[in-house]
Amino acid sequence: MLSIKRIVVGTDMSPLASWAAARAALLAHESGSESVDLIHVIDNLAIETLRHLMKTPLETERRLMELSRKQLTEIERTLSEKYQIPVSATTLNVGRPYTEIVRYAEFLNADLVVLGAHGGGLVRELFVGSTVDRVLRKLARPVLIVKREPQVPYRKVLIPVDFSEFSGQATEFAMNIAPHASITALHAFEVPFKASLESAGVDDDLVQIYESEVQAQKKKEMEQFISELGAPKATLSSIMELGPASAVIRKNLEVLDPDLIVIGKQGQSGQDETLLGGVTRRLIQEASCDILVVPLF
Repeated sequence: MLSIKRIVVGTDMSPLASWAAARAALLAHESGSESVDLIHVIDNLAIETLRHLMKTPLETERRLMELSRKQLTEIERTLSEKYQIPVSATTLNVGRPYTEIVRYAEFLNADLVVLGAHGGGLVRELFVGSTVDRVLRKLARPVLIVKREPQVPYRKVLIPVDFSEFSGQATEFAMNIAPHASITALHAFEVPFKASLESAGVDDDLVQIYESEVQAQKKKEMEQFISELGAPKATLSSIMELGPASAVIRKNLEVLDPDLIVIGKQGQSGQDETLLGGVTRRLIQEASCDILVVPLF
């Protein structure tokens, strides 16, 4: 089982970013993590703008740094007292947010990086967009994107799977990050060459038999996938559904209303609709629940 010993939280001090810090603390408390580490990055482009706009740029920059340090200290105190977890370090850097977050996570050998869904303050970038997208592309570590204010540990988790090693590891990580949750593995599949067979005039009954065989094979793959995970049946269930991945995932998000969706960083398919291609980008933009992206270790 993959452990979560050290959690890094990127914060821009916005109210939405505070949800990320709270979720990280809640996870640390539940999983017994060794520490939560905070990093706040003052965008160097914002600093340059201040230097050109202000009459006393150095004094303004000094006050900004001092205010940021006080805010970080207050966040550290709140997390420690409310969740009874160790906050090992608070770091204030100047640079590009995604670069500094990636560097800090690698330096600390973080097991999980937690980011808020949106940025704020002096940084106008949306965390969902350039910062989160770049962190996901640059960082080979699990990244949790928080979109909801945390109240309780995760209770309902949805995991789109393609039976690859990536999906297996994502599911294992999900069972660790949400040990008491009800977890659903979702597999969307399509019938190869069905449209071509129908266009060629192949008998409908034969096409239906072929579709049933494909579905039976997918069922076997799902059973093997779950069996190899060794998860209790009470906590891990499965759904298989015919259709494009994006449509199937969107439908089940509405029906199941999970509080977390977990995705492996790469799937088996090389097409544009791979789980960590267009589908994942749309999920990050559209899903209202938290999203955990897990790379292959």
